Amino acid sequence: MKKALIAAIVAVALIGFSAYTLSNSDSSDSKINSSVSTTNDINSTAKNSNSNQTVEASPNNIKTKAIDFKLKDLSGNELSLSDLKGKKVFLNFWATWCPPCKAEMPEIEKLYQETKDSDLVIIAVEIGEPLDTVKPFIENNKYNFKVLLDPDQSVATKYSISSIPTSYFIDEEGNIVSKHVGGMNIDQMKAYIKTLDK
Repeated sequence: MKKALIAAIVAVALIGFSAYTLSNSDSSDSKINSSVSTTNDINSTAKNSNSNQTVEASPNNIKTKAIDFKLKDLSGNELSLSDLKGKKVFLNFWATWCPPCKAEMPEIEKLYQETKDSDLVIIAVEIGEPLDTVKPFIENNKYNFKVLLDPDQSVATKYSISSIPTSYFIDEEGNIVSKHVGGMNIDQMKAYIKTLDK
């Protein structure tokens, strides 16, 4: 009888401890993800580029300082995020093996062609692949926006990247205003860029 009672108490204690651990794990994960920025995604359903409906986005309520980093581009030149202070930045994390990233790239190129003479800087940070994989991919597709290499994924880790593509929209003071996880079309990108003016 005593053994059965002790076994029941131990079982209840183990279940309670497991539930506590899981709930703390979930809340710490959400704290980590929200510490970079709180996301306000597209307000209206994503529309095709050829749709007549307007796509709108809202900036986050709390601006978060973007974490500075220094990475090399495809020519070996170093670029720091802090070098771009005073400009708006569309910061995109991607990889050549990622189908949604590859689908999004032509839209980023269209945006680049439309905005290359403006104060917007587009930076695509390629995660985890070597130069000899990334450079031919960019050249073969004739992409002209700035591509930086994050071979050890240190910058992706700083930005808590858990899935790609993920994009951050950074204002002229270096604050993250909005974040979008997943692929976008050019209308969605433009809607997020407009939030940098507010």
